[in-house]
Amino acid sequence: MSVVLGWFLVLALTGVIALVGWWQWKAYVTLDQRIDQLDSTLLDSAGTRVEKVLDAPPGSVVVPYVASTLVPVQQAPTQMVAPVVEQPAPVRLIQD
Repeated sequence: MSVVLGWFLVLALTGVIALVGWWQWKAYVTLDQRIDQLDSTLLDSAGTRVEKVLDAPPGSVVVPYVASTLVPVQQAPTQMVAPVVEQPAPVRLIQD
């Protein structure tokens, strides 16, 4: 009787390990497909954890557990004009 119970536990635990492995494999495949399709919902998905930013402006950081938001960016003027600053007249020292 104990041998049958032991084999039942072995098969049950093997099934659980196989189920977890299949679930993890499916998650990786689904993530790869969503990345290939440029799915924008990846940014807001609760099941997605961002660990590294590859393409962001300097100074950008990853803040865990915070929903992403779009921040409007002010456009710089197309033509920058430097302010005109009058330079003092050069001074010439004359020695005797």
